[in-house]
Amino acid sequence: MKSGRRFTAVSLIAAVAAAQSLLLTSISAALAATPPTAQINSVEVPKQILRTGINLEAKTVSPNTLQLAQNLNLLPILSRLQELRARVSQHSGGNTLESLSDRQELLELTQKAQSILIRTSLEIDFVLAEIDAEQNLYSEVLSSLQGSRDKLVARINAGSFILNGALWTVCEALAIVSPLHPNYAIQSGIVGIAAGIVPSIASGYALKAYSGKRLRSECEPNMLAKIFDRPINQDIDYPKSVWSFLNTVPASEGNSAGQTRKEQLIARWISDKNIPSFTDKASSKEIDVITATSPQKKGLSIDNLTVRMVMLEQLQGELAKMKRLLMEIAMVITEEKEV
Repeated sequence: MKSGRRFTAVSLIAAVAAAQSLLLTSISAALAATPPTAQINSVEVPKQILRTGINLEAKTVSPNTLQLAQNLNLLPILSRLQELRARVSQHSGGNTLESLSDRQELLELTQKAQSILIRTSLEIDFVLAEIDAEQNLYSEVLSSLQGSRDKLVARINAGSFILNGALWTVCEALAIVSPLHPNYAIQSGIVGIAAGIVPSIASGYALKAYSGKRLRSECEPNMLAKIFDRPINQDIDYPKSVWSFLNTVPASEGNSAGQTRKEQLIARWISDKNIPSFTDKASSKEIDVITATSPQKKGLSIDNLTVRMVMLEQLQGELAKMKRLLMEIAMVITEEKEV
């Protein structure tokens, strides 16, 4: 009878072990089949998001500059300029009808290329100016919330120190006379306990107060709204050249993921450990607060304003790199580089 029970127990253990092994195998296979995703808040010291890849010593322009020139419909003009310069240089100083025609076309195309560069530069400034205005507004509100927070924490600490000192004074006063009046020892202990509890409660409240007040978030979309596919108005729209730049996959060879510049920005914000409150681009509540497209009760706080400003600063920095590419195009116009 006992041997039968032992056999049953051994069989049960073997079955459980087999089931565990099968379960682990299936989990491993599932993990192997699941594509890797970007880790959330995993990058503690982030690097620059995008690189232009410009080499000032190179004779030809960078791939990203060539891509921008193509998006601006400048590539045919730049190629024609190079062709015309070669033809003009072949003329031996003679004022033939053909040479005059080439020089005239060269001048007109140079002016056209310069006009496109100036217009694109102004379109970039158009976006950067709006981002600056939003940052100034958010900075003012952030300073106000931080000032209120600091004053509250200072008052809590001051009250804690004063009350703690007063209670310990009473406690020690009761302890002095306790040899003569033993009943005072109990009262002294009670006051001492209260003196110890007060700083603990005050510290907990100060930690809670450190996050600052939470206000109702506004409904005034910012320049991040279009980045996250939220409704916009005419004041925060992007010019065609700038929006095309953000929605184009960089031409650099290192970009194997095939992500557009806009997608790379969002992925960077999710992985950035310095932006812990933004973890999911599909979270409507988070995006509505960040982009200020929908009012949220107690949605405006120090943390949310900080996230807005960090994102706007990084967006501003990446858009400003367009001017580096424009500068290299200008070098083609001045015959310092070739396409």
